[in-house]
Amino acid sequence: GKPFLLIHDCDYKETADFEACMPIRRGNDKESVAVRELPSRTYFTLLHQGPYTHLGRSYAKLMSHLRSNGVTFEVPIREVYLKGPGMIFQGNPKKYLTEIQMTAK
Repeated sequence: GKPFLLIHDCDYKETADFEACMPIRRGNDKESVAVRELPSRTYFTLLHQGPYTHLGRSYAKLMSHLRSNGVTFEVPIREVYLKGPGMIFQGNPKKYLTEIQMTAK
């Protein structure tokens, strides 16, 4: 699977509380790496195309849509990185694809 973040804050903060994650088939904890299975959930999603610096706009759209429909969401929020910079080349930030996933309370 694609790498993703679990974001444990609902509001913007200078120092965010997040976990960087990488899906694996199976495994055990090793030194400073924790291996765990995340619960199955149903998510509201929005596909963001563009640089990471513009993610805030997409978050605002998704949150506004959820709130206008009476849906409250809970943390963690997921950002799944479908297309982004490579290991060597940055690529074109206008073509980055990030899926924002929020689950309802």
